[in-house]
Amino acid sequence: MLWTQYVVSYLDTGNAFEKTLKVTGRAFFALELVFIAVNFFTPILFSFGEGGEYHAGIARYITLGIQIFMFSATSVYTLTVAFRAKGSVRLRHMTIGFFGIAMMVLISIQVFYPLLPLYAMGYMLGTCLLHSFVVEDEKEEYRKELEDAAKRDQEQKRELSESREALKDALAAAENASRAKTAFLSSMSHEIRTPLNAIIGLNNIAMAGEDAGEKTMEYLGKIGDAAGHLLEIINEILDMSRIESGKMTIRKEEFSLTEALDQVNTIIGGQCRDKGLDYEFNTKGRVDEKYIGDAVKLKQVLINILGNAVKFTPEGGRIDFTVEEGPRFDQSAVLKFIVSDTGIGMSKEFLPRIFDPFAQGDNASPGMYGSTGLGMPISKSIVELMNGHIDVASEEGKGSTFTVTVTFGESDSKDDAPQEDRPAGEKKAVDLRGRRVLLAEDVPVNAEIIMMVLEGREVKAELAENGRQALEMFKSSEPGYYDAVLMDMRMPEMDGLEATRAIRSLDREDAASVPIIALTANAFDEDVQRSMQAGLNAHLSKPVDPDTLFETMERLIG
Repeated sequence: MLWTQYVVSYLDTGNAFEKTLKVTGRAFFALELVFIAVNFFTPILFSFGEGGEYHAGIARYITLGIQIFMFSATSVYTLTVAFRAKGSVRLRHMTIGFFGIAMMVLISIQVFYPLLPLYAMGYMLGTCLLHSFVVEDEKEEYRKELEDAAKRDQEQKRELSESREALKDALAAAENASRAKTAFLSSMSHEIRTPLNAIIGLNNIAMAGEDAGEKTMEYLGKIGDAAGHLLEIINEILDMSRIESGKMTIRKEEFSLTEALDQVNTIIGGQCRDKGLDYEFNTKGRVDEKYIGDAVKLKQVLINILGNAVKFTPEGGRIDFTVEEGPRFDQSAVLKFIVSDTGIGMSKEFLPRIFDPFAQGDNASPGMYGSTGLGMPISKSIVELMNGHIDVASEEGKGSTFTVTVTFGESDSKDDAPQEDRPAGEKKAVDLRGRRVLLAEDVPVNAEIIMMVLEGREVKAELAENGRQALEMFKSSEPGYYDAVLMDMRMPEMDGLEATRAIRSLDREDAASVPIIALTANAFDEDVQRSMQAGLNAHLSKPVDPDTLFETMERLIG
């Protein structure tokens, strides 16, 4: 029975004959137990005489006959299965079948020689043989599992390699798309700013004249407002593009906070006066003169928030701008800029969406206030890049309060004088009358506008139509002849960067010191960096505000 169970389990085909063999084997085992139990009382299996001689009973012959039958049935079945198998499996099955036949022979011999241990020895040998086959099969299965695992590993490596290549291709495509987008936006910005510079410049010149009537001045004012709004849209689209592409950078350079706030207050104070709003600026506690950070981006955020306060506060309202320093840590200082107004405010439903692109409150239509809905998300992104955050509190119909918290580095050259004693003295402006500049500009209308603007401050300008001509004019002049160079960037024959590098490399005393100012429609941060790397002293984006131009010239020439 045990041999049959072992063989059937090894073959494991699961057919009806195997099940019959198992049931038959178990029945035989049960019968054998009955024979053994009865033999204690009646020697039906075997007995020993008084002289120790062995006497076989009838049940012994029945038992041996059943064993011969079971071995023969199992062997025949095993050989049948072997003929359907292949390779080493077939050989093992045939070995098991022939061993069963050999056991039948041993049992037959045991019938006549009951005391010989042939049957027991054969059974032990067969069991070991069958077990060795089981072990070999397990090794084979394990080897196949290892091979399958190796194949799966190779397949995974291949898929991973394909995925990696796909990711590389996707990354390359994304980078190409990003470069294409940047190039497109840069080109479109340049192309739009060039005619816009002419529109704003000519409009400013026309409004400065005394010949236009009241109605004409009204139209010119509206043209200027529309052009300024278009410029604002262009700048905000470029900022959003830089933020989305991760190219918005924050500079870490020493700057004068007092000077930056003065510029902001000058702009916002003028807007408040024009609209009839009360504007008050205060500082709380001790605020240093200088910090390490990005003054340009800080001013952009503050002007945007304060500009919105002006825009959304009706005539007769009030705007308060407060600056206070927070805690210091690890050579860093936290500054808070708080802007409060008594304007139209925002609803509770709109507040969670205030920093979403193009989001506008229900009571703030673009036609009424001229808002693009990009200023606040841009400001939020800039503030976060400055390791800060913006908090907003507002109530519809009562006004809003914006709290901008940013982190700046401490400056080693900070002014320790009390805030109220400080840029007390006014900076003396350099007199630009009679100064001579070299203007490199290839667009005639832009050159005409800039020269007319310069003439308004009695500044003499000599025109070069491209970078190469500007270089030749500078080389042929006496040292110190030009007080400054106003350089366009995109020009034929030699662009502004090449011309600047060439001027700086000249072997003459004023080549390294003459102020060179970029007047260009290239407005990306990368353009500013390239200008600085080429040796320019300042980078002004078109349309250039005349006050900014003169302020820059006064600072650099002085």
